[in-house]
Amino acid sequence: MAFRNFTRSLFQFTKLTNNTNQRLYSSIQRKSYQTFKITQRYMPIRTFSSIQTNDNAYRDLDTFLQKEIQLEKSAQKHPSKLPTIPNFQVQTNGPEATLTRDIGNGKVVVKFNVTNTVNASDSEQESDLQSTGQEQQQTNNSSSQLKSRPTFTVDINRGGPTLSFLCSYLPNDYPDTREHQHSTENEQKHNHNEENINEDFQIDEFTIHDGEWNETVYSSDCSVIDGELYDKLLNLLEEHGIGEEFANQLADFSTAYEHRQYIGLLEKLQQFVKK
Repeated sequence: MAFRNFTRSLFQFTKLTNNTNQRLYSSIQRKSYQTFKITQRYMPIRTFSSIQTNDNAYRDLDTFLQKEIQLEKSAQKHPSKLPTIPNFQVQTNGPEATLTRDIGNGKVVVKFNVTNTVNASDSEQESDLQSTGQEQQQTNNSSSQLKSRPTFTVDINRGGPTLSFLCSYLPNDYPDTREHQHSTENEQKHNHNEENINEDFQIDEFTIHDGEWNETVYSSDCSVIDGELYDKLLNLLEEHGIGEEFANQLADFSTAYEHRQYIGLLEKLQQFVKK
């Protein structure tokens, strides 16, 4: 918890930017486009023949999906059983997940959605293409470079109104202020596997409400609240099991579950094109 004292001063200057990154699970690349010039204007044309029929397009997509699905399944780290989150009961519904925990007379509920939560940092994408000789091997291991880091809500109820938090993961490039930074710096330079990177989160907003948290409920942006109050809210969450260890467990679960959802989407697409 010592490094969290730095969070307040840095958090005000830190806003997460949602970047859409290309999925790197497989080595299959998208078809390129060619251009030709007509009266000073550039018009894109597809590399495949314009006289292809719809049936050919469906067959081509089906052939691609057969290979793609196999590649995705071979890249799964948890093909049969999802990672566990100790002390929490997990329920899923499509891309949504709900974690529930009873603490004394209170109840803690964490909710998140894995849709569009996978990110690969720029440094990781560059490292995948550093050398031609290592490109194929790094592509095969690219699934380990993708991680689902969703925003999530935490509801704490003690029999009356609900105290709610909106939380998000700290950016990958967030300054590392952990006390053991210097002792592990050399090791981290030689190890790009995200499994060895400790995750942490920040509180974006908090509120107290009856019923559902919606637009009619006032909430406070934590970037403008008192720093001591922010730290005490973090301590409160940690006492309810929402701390650094939980952040790592949630990211591992979300990554595996998102990958399973993506494979399911590809299988549905394959069924569609087979009709």
